[in-house]
Amino acid sequence: MKKHFLLTTILLTLFCTRLTALPVGISLSTWGASKNFASGEGTHASVGAFVALAPRLEVEASAIVSLTPTIAQDLIGSLSLSFPFAAPLYYTGGEGTLYYNGFIGLGYLGGWDDHHQRAVHALSLRVIPFTLGGSYYTRRERALAFSVLYDFVGHQWAMSWSLLGFDLYL
Repeated sequence: MKKHFLLTTILLTLFCTRLTALPVGISLSTWGASKNFASGEGTHASVGAFVALAPRLEVEASAIVSLTPTIAQDLIGSLSLSFPFAAPLYYTGGEGTLYYNGFIGLGYLGGWDDHHQRAVHALSLRVIPFTLGGSYYTRRERALAFSVLYDFVGHQWAMSWSLLGFDLYL
């Protein structure tokens, strides 16, 4: 038992040490969806965290919550893998990255639609054509993100979008 505990502790220490060397941040953005996805009404916000696991791979986890007409009418979790298409997210030597970038990503959304009293399960293909900034600059702004969603519960296609997003690197 002590050997397993020691091995687990060593592996977690190595993983966490490696993780602290990677760009990590928090994000806040607007979020909207077509009428046939979740409740499809009101204003939503997305709050999350992200980490660049490799120069061309970012993982983001976020919570999407409705703000109007009722707070938390929709509560959706999102997990996505994003790939930058203009330049790497970071260089291992610490050089500055290209200020402009864009992303394409695959993700999963799951949660609860309180308005219709049903679960939400969907796959997403997200495109963010316009981002400014990055880990070298300690912040990033995202604009005009849109996603094509396949809703497994409703067996239908839907769209979602985010007009603006702000990322802060820690």
